Amino acid sequence: MIQSLHKTMIKVLAVTCIASPIAYNGLLSDISAEQAVISTSNPYYNEVKAPILVPVWSSPLAILKEDRITGQNVTALAENGKVFALQRNEKLVALNATTGKKMWEFGSALAPLFTYSNGFIYGLTKSGSLYAVNEAGKKAWSASLSLPKATSIQRLGSTIYVTQDSQLAAVDAVSGKIKWKAAEESNNFTGLSELMETDGVVIRSYLSQGALTTGALAAYDSLTGKKLWDHTRQWWPLAVKDGLLYSITNTLMMDDDAVNRNVKISVFNVKTGELKGERLYKWTDTENKDGAFTFGGVNGTAFLDGNDFYIFQGKKLVKYDFWNYSAEGKPVQTWTSMAKEKDYPLNQVHQQRMLYSNYDTGTLSALKLGNGQAVVLNNGENPVVQTDLFGNVVYSGQSDGLFHAYDMLTLKPIFTVKTGSRNFAPSLKTGGMLIIRTDNKLLAIKLPSSIK
Repeated sequence: MIQSLHKTMIKVLAVTCIASPIAYNGLLSDISAEQAVISTSNPYYNEVKAPILVPVWSSPLAILKEDRITGQNVTALAENGKVFALQRNEKLVALNATTGKKMWEFGSALAPLFTYSNGFIYGLTKSGSLYAVNEAGKKAWSASLSLPKATSIQRLGSTIYVTQDSQLAAVDAVSGKIKWKAAEESNNFTGLSELMETDGVVIRSYLSQGALTTGALAAYDSLTGKKLWDHTRQWWPLAVKDGLLYSITNTLMMDDDAVNRNVKISVFNVKTGELKGERLYKWTDTENKDGAFTFGGVNGTAFLDGNDFYIFQGKKLVKYDFWNYSAEGKPVQTWTSMAKEKDYPLNQVHQQRMLYSNYDTGTLSALKLGNGQAVVLNNGENPVVQTDLFGNVVYSGQSDGLFHAYDMLTLKPIFTVKTGSRNFAPSLKTGGMLIIRTDNKLLAIKLPSSIK
């Protein structure tokens, strides 16, 4: 009888609550959901739909310490079907790129900086010594350089060059003998890592700091390390030909005419640094009366691609025949720049496409030089952290951990990998394997047969 009465009271209460909002609110207020102040929705357009690929193997990577976190760290390389990686125990390992099987292990207390050339890995220890080990894991030599904070290791010809701040060391690549060391004595020079060797001369780039921070070049004898010359306000050489070095001159605060613009190129004797001539590529700009900075080309920048000299002139992109210069020469081709706000040029032409990247989203776009059409090459769901272009495939690691591959020519997605990481380093590729690099792990992907 009591149970029956209880059921009847529940039914009455339920009916009362449905019939009377006042009764509902009064009796059940303790279980009401909190109401949002606002609630809006936006359409979701950019979902990338592609087959999901699962890594065939993974391997841990060294975790960089704060004193070694720079834009020039190297923790892994891929060559000849092998992956050379610095592991968390600070040893170098060689892994089979297809299976992930460890082939050998080398060293201890190694720094996250090494390079590969001609069958050898050249790297740095944490104490600043340079070492050489062959592909079989056998040590060839070591050289005590005392450069523990080195920023680059490069092999040019028969010499290994190591840079650290204003210091530069040259080591014989075969014997490990230290050829020479040089240090820039000027307090205004900050050493960069760009190097080239030509005609017995080593060219290095610097930043020259003063009232204006600008580029600088210094030249050294490749045999002795003796400094031959230096020039401030000069950017990295466009080219060296027939003993002459061609470099864009920074004219900021020297020639700031906002309407009558030009790109100035200085021509130096590569051995003596003597100025042998100058070029001016001129154009007229529309006066920017509001004083706002204009993105979409970085007005006035230029680069050389073979014989083609490209200049970004505001809303135009122009091309000159570099090796047929005349003072009043006209561009051989002109395009309307289709770059969007905050797109900046990568100074690279690939498959007849001028490449751009966006400051905010990291997306890669291209201007087709054949028809002037602009296309976005990797438009995904979230901002892009890392983009790599191998052949005709664009690989993109996003901030949500998704890693996509796109066909550059058709713009279609090829595959997706769920990495579980928000941070990426440049990807590696050897044979039919792609090695995705997150901040602390290698993920190996067997590429579809359609990707060469």
